[in-house]
Amino acid sequence: MTFIEENLKERKRFVHKWAEYVRTHSDKEWSRQQNVIINSGLQSTNMTREQFFKMKGEKNYSLCICHRWMAQ
Repeated sequence: MTFIEENLKERKRFVHKWAEYVRTHSDKEWSRQQNVIINSGLQSTNMTREQFFKMKGEKNYSLCICHRWMAQ
């Protein structure tokens, strides 16, 4: 199996694992964990939450990424 095939297989496993986790845990629990991941990513880029939303073209900086995703 090539690196690309193995990488794709691993990514699919992760998506299935995360989907199962989301189905079996409360929104409050998994969204809190997502928030930790997002905030750590922003910290590593030295970008504030407001700067991130501005970069993404969001008009309402108070929106949570999870809520925006869920509304789609």
